[in-house]
Amino acid sequence: MKLAHAVAAVLLFTGLAPVVPANAVAPPGLLDSFDGARDASPTYGMNDSLGTRQSGPGKGVTLTRVHGNWTSPAGTPPSYYSQVNNNSYPGRLSFWIGNSAVRLDAPAAADATDSYTVSATVDPNANSAGPDTDWSSVMLSSTSTSTGYVTASDIEIGLTVRRTGEVMLYRNGVTQWATGITATRQSTGFGVTVTVTGASTSTPAVSVTVNGATKAGVLAAPLPRAYVYLGAYLTSGSSTPPYGEVSAVDNLQVSKITQYVDSFDGAADTDPGYGLNDNLAGRQTPQTNAGYTRVSGNWTSTAPPPSNYSQVNNNAYPGKLSFWVAPSAVRTNVPAIPDGDDAIDLAATVDPDPGLFGTPGDWVSLMLSSSSSSTGYVTDAANRLGMTIARNGVVTFYKDGAVFGPTLSATRAAAGYAVSVRITAASTANPTVAVDVNGTRTAFALGAPVGKSYVYLGAYISNGSATAPYKEVSIVDNLQIGKVSPFPFLKYYGTYGTRNDDAAGNHVPDMAGIANLHWINVSPTSAGQPVTYRTDVFASCPPHSCIVYVGSEFFNPDTAAPEPNLNRWNNYVAMLQPYKDKIFGYYLKDEPYIYGVTPAQMDWHANAVKASITAGSIPAGPILMTDTLYDINTWAHVPAAVDWLGMDAYAMDAATIEAAATRLDEMTLDPTDRTYMFPPNVPDTWNGFTTEQQVIGKQYEYLATANRHPKLTALLNFGLWVNTGAAGSHVQSQENVPNLFAIQERIGNSVMNLR
Repeated sequence: MKLAHAVAAVLLFTGLAPVVPANAVAPPGLLDSFDGARDASPTYGMNDSLGTRQSGPGKGVTLTRVHGNWTSPAGTPPSYYSQVNNNSYPGRLSFWIGNSAVRLDAPAAADATDSYTVSATVDPNANSAGPDTDWSSVMLSSTSTSTGYVTASDIEIGLTVRRTGEVMLYRNGVTQWATGITATRQSTGFGVTVTVTGASTSTPAVSVTVNGATKAGVLAAPLPRAYVYLGAYLTSGSSTPPYGEVSAVDNLQVSKITQYVDSFDGAADTDPGYGLNDNLAGRQTPQTNAGYTRVSGNWTSTAPPPSNYSQVNNNAYPGKLSFWVAPSAVRTNVPAIPDGDDAIDLAATVDPDPGLFGTPGDWVSLMLSSSSSSTGYVTDAANRLGMTIARNGVVTFYKDGAVFGPTLSATRAAAGYAVSVRITAASTANPTVAVDVNGTRTAFALGAPVGKSYVYLGAYISNGSATAPYKEVSIVDNLQIGKVSPFPFLKYYGTYGTRNDDAAGNHVPDMAGIANLHWINVSPTSAGQPVTYRTDVFASCPPHSCIVYVGSEFFNPDTAAPEPNLNRWNNYVAMLQPYKDKIFGYYLKDEPYIYGVTPAQMDWHANAVKASITAGSIPAGPILMTDTLYDINTWAHVPAAVDWLGMDAYAMDAATIEAAATRLDEMTLDPTDRTYMFPPNVPDTWNGFTTEQQVIGKQYEYLATANRHPKLTALLNFGLWVNTGAAGSHVQSQENVPNLFAIQERIGNSVMNLR
């Protein structure tokens, strides 16, 4: 329904005194300034340059366009409906056409005082091209699947601000204020702040402030986490010049962010998976959908247990992770990492043996381990920090598998035990661990750093049964991890051919905000061309981000015949001098062996580059060599000076990608050596793909492989702006693969900001 038709209901909000947020003076957990993004088709800057425009310990949170309309959603609006850093509205999120909204992909979360604050500057109808009754909206919802319209039933707090300063609030689709706030517009619009205190209680307090005008009241249900939606109602927008009405948002701030939440709701608990990794998109934060692996959870075995030992959303324990039969555990497939404040947050609600079938000392365990191959039992030495919460409320801590520190005695609540762990100064030699279990608190010094850590959940079951009537079961709910790394081993993500030749142009500026590695060639691409080097391309490279192709300085680009001496290379080294801070590494002759280059010639090639690095003539950086699939299958020679070994083939199935990554591991013997691969990012004749969706699927296969191979440090996407010369092949751009490009923006953000 339209906002004008919303029906007023019994008011939950009153004119109570404003609530002062407990964290009012604390820096925000996330600030998005919306500055610096590249506002261009097909993604219009939505997730560009997150690493520089966002700040705070939770930075790196993506945004997603949602319907933002009162009618039944037909899909998300076109991407140009909402833009970031448009030339006409620099440094702002702007809404241009119709009604639309965007969602922050990780929720605001209550802090230690059970409070959170969301604020932004909104400017409805910023250019006065529409009626003054049009509005901007700020919304909080418990779900990530809302349409993002203020009267949607799943919007717990929906605030509208008109250009005239009239502010109204809606909750679950009904009006909450008979008389709203009237605020005075400033030159930048309206500063809006929404604070929720007592968020996990049955009646959270809420304070709303708009340019100094304040109103407060209470909610009728808990709201411990809330997804933030921003939207606009536009009467007079236009998709063609002159564009018409625009509304803008600036400086979105959230006091605390939780990037990983699993509610364990909605999974199908059926054989063989028993729901463990079902419906991840529906039950987890959009920022990170990542599954689990069953592990032993037993001190006597390393073998994974039968799959029915751990289940999600069992009919008897809906919306819960439940452990059955005997001791077992599960591991998150992505590790927790310290946030920008060097802190790790972990929380869950656990209920050991609620049916009282076992002993009072039976427990649920939470563990942080440096290893993805831990048994998942608290005494495993790889567990830097572990804790058990027994049915009787006794909490025991472990460090490196041994009992450590204080014990707690907590009182069980109806839902079990709400557990929160915060590790501060996590990467230092002596972190502080603060623990709260149903309000009983302790803190202690750990005496050892906690870095990237896999989270294990387990249970000790002393009286379970695999057959009916079932006996002891223990449960976990609402797992929260402050920050996780979706791709823990990938350090670099970019493109091959970001600048390849004059025909394709220089696309480093296109990728600078969403990738941290750019393959460029500034040398003449044919020996018959004038020897003109486009070194001006280096000016567009962010510091230490461009891989320089050097093969043409050693081998004729037409015939692959070796140069008679190092004159051409030495001249190129001289040209590189002004751009040393731009260079990441050096890419040797591409696929050398299929062009007849010999192993001895490759040694000469690699050693000459290494000698220039050693002499200080060029900056230190990895020397890269790329082989074909045939080359690695036949163990082709790799010069000792090579630091990174890669392989390119574009139509491999998942098994072949995995086998190729394994062979690259085997061919790089030095522990410091690394590997890289080339996912295709366009459908074309040279790879045999005909649809964008096929290429998207291939992207995820490469990412899954990267998560299994610690040496696989970089993915260089291949296809955009590259013409392989194959019949029917053509140069393509982002507009040819808009959905894949949007996904790659998010992946690039994860690699650059979430490691």
